[in-house]
Amino acid sequence: MSILPSPLTPRDCDLTDFQYMELDVRRLRDSKFASTPNGDAFRAGLMLWCAAWHQIPAASLPDDDIELANLAGYGRMPVSVKEWKKVRAEALYGFVKCSDGRLYHPVIAEKAVSAFASKNKYAYDKYCDRLRKENAKRTKEGKPQFGIPSQELWNSGAYPHGIPPEDERIPAENAHPPTGKAPENALKGNRTEQNGEGTEPYSVTDVTGGPAAKSAAELTKDELWKAGKSLLSQSGLPAAQCGSFVGRLVKDFGDQIVVDAVRAAVVTRPADPVEYLKATCMRAAGQRAAPNRQEELEQRNRNVASTWAAEGATHETV
Repeated sequence: MSILPSPLTPRDCDLTDFQYMELDVRRLRDSKFASTPNGDAFRAGLMLWCAAWHQIPAASLPDDDIELANLAGYGRMPVSVKEWKKVRAEALYGFVKCSDGRLYHPVIAEKAVSAFASKNKYAYDKYCDRLRKENAKRTKEGKPQFGIPSQELWNSGAYPHGIPPEDERIPAENAHPPTGKAPENALKGNRTEQNGEGTEPYSVTDVTGGPAAKSAAELTKDELWKAGKSLLSQSGLPAAQCGSFVGRLVKDFGDQIVVDAVRAAVVTRPADPVEYLKATCMRAAGQRAAPNRQEELEQRNRNVASTWAAEGATHETV
């Protein structure tokens, strides 16, 4: 019995916000796949490459002919699946089945891993930039500076957004003693965000409520409200709407459920905190069953498949 290889991309590799996929033109042009005599299989294969880019994990596909037929542009009807099976072997050229039961394409996985690393590096750099700007402010006020974590530590989740550990008080850029002046690049690119009372710098203390850092479990109710509003603001929700959104949740589900949901969001740092908070509150209130991680991923993948099918139907009518 052969042992299936491990998945080729991380389980949380999510590139659904990446509109473009890198295409190695020479590699594709000279590949065996490009020389397939079946044009329908080649078309279906390219459709599956594109679909795999926006699946979770990225570069993977479900090993299910109904889903594959839909993603390849054939649809879900029995006759469509029958047509899909005629080109299945050629269309899936290069894909390998891995131990999680999904099909992965090594070349797409290579591009996905690189893109996901860039995505995480960008998020980390933005986080550090916020800390540097905050440290510039704290230097002027004579306050101890927040420590800047390594990317590995930040990726581990030990640094929830805006809540750096209390015991790491190092200068913003390096270990040089503070001079009373912030590093030059800490002052560059300062941006302001609109709140209900005007504009003020984007500040870490807006999240923590003060210099003393705490874990999510130790935050008070008022501190959690501030942390929740900060997460919502970071996701793009207008500052004026953050408070009203949290207020509606409290009205619908009660204080304790919302407090617990915000506490979980501070730890997990969801990509879409609005949907995360609503879904967490609904599950806690028993309004819907809590799906496991795999069910969530499969549902999201099915949504992607339906979108592809709808777009294909639109193109056919044009």
